[in-house]
Amino acid sequence: ERAVKKGTGELDGGNVEEIVYEGYAPGGVAVMCDIMTDNRNRTAPEVRKVFEMHDGKLGGSNCVAWMFHRKGLFVVPADKVDEERLMEITLEAGADDVKMEGNEFHVTCEPETYSSVSEALDAAGVAIRAKEITRIPETTVDLDVATARKVLELLARLDVHEVVRNVSANFNIPDEALAELER
Repeated sequence: ERAVKKGTGELDGGNVEEIVYEGYAPGGVAVMCDIMTDNRNRTAPEVRKVFEMHDGKLGGSNCVAWMFHRKGLFVVPADKVDEERLMEITLEAGADDVKMEGNEFHVTCEPETYSSVSEALDAAGVAIRAKEITRIPETTVDLDVATARKVLELLARLDVHEVVRNVSANFNIPDEALAELER
């Protein structure tokens, strides 16, 4: 009964706070986890254990944050819009960059202009596959197959943890390693 009351906010202590945990995955991959918890003392050991079980290490504050930039990101299928039109719409709305990645465009902007870029894309009728405010790494670490498996297992485990809201990491899996992983 007490737990139910606490969860519904009837008792004090139901305050949820946002925390960012940082650490390293195998291969020196930097990882940042956005956490929402009502109990910091329970969450830190749980997240630390997930890192340790997958050959990672939870780090201190700002140990990897300097490697990431907080940005708005819009993913637009390339077959749904002309590149010049997309650039015109988004850059006028305050976007920083439009890059072709695979068969889609990645439009980035500052968090402050996220709403105006989103509204401009909606007003123009541009199909958006995904949009979010996220952390984009400055550089990436190329992984071999064995290390990629470990990193992906760690990220999957973090992603399903009940307090983790978002996970960012700075790795790249080369095409050859990706093909091996998909087997």
